[in-house]
Amino acid sequence: MKFHSLMAAALLAVSMDSHAGLIHQFKLDGSLADSVGNASLVGLGGTVGATAYQFGANQGLRLEAKLGSVYTIDMSFHFDSFANYGRIVDFKNLLGGDNGFYASTDKLRLFGTSAIGGNLDANVDSRVTLTRDAQKMFKVYQNGELVFSVADTSGITDFGQNFAHFFRDNDGSNSGEANPGAVDYIRVYDAALSLDEVRALTPPDVDVPEPASLGLMGAGLALLGFTRRRRK
Repeated sequence: MKFHSLMAAALLAVSMDSHAGLIHQFKLDGSLADSVGNASLVGLGGTVGATAYQFGANQGLRLEAKLGSVYTIDMSFHFDSFANYGRIVDFKNLLGGDNGFYASTDKLRLFGTSAIGGNLDANVDSRVTLTRDAQKMFKVYQNGELVFSVADTSGITDFGQNFAHFFRDNDGSNSGEANPGAVDYIRVYDAALSLDEVRALTPPDVDVPEPASLGLMGAGLALLGFTRRRRK
């Protein structure tokens, strides 16, 4: 029985070590404020509604924070219509040329690589989750399912010291590679979440534990069960 208790304690320690901190959460429910208390988003021409941020072509959002090279970005959005390319995330402060994360018509694509996958429908919300880990592996999930992964050895998805831009192309006067639409929420974590953690995410208005908390809860219940069994 001592072995079971030690195993449960080890699981608890692993859960603690794998903690992914929520560093930004924008519910976009009438405000661009960060519910975690950090920097607010900056609107670039769109409109904040009661439940979402509405944007025209090339009217996006800027996050004046440095997300670095390891992160998870989780968001729910839709496009009203599709051009050949519509920027979703820019990693280089609008100064990095065409490389970036796009909708290529109705597919998700990391331009600058051959990685493409998923399927977007006009006026239908999709939850899209981006992760980048310390090994430079960039992964894209749609509605909790992995649609592509790519080794980002050239650093296309490394924010470095740059601010993050959403739904905005390089040149503010050119809307040819930006689509109109709406975004329901954006969240940012300071680690690359696993597939199971991505699947466990729910919209921010649902009061459930964050991924690391779910791991802690499971390990804690296991430890409690082993302890009760030992007493019997």
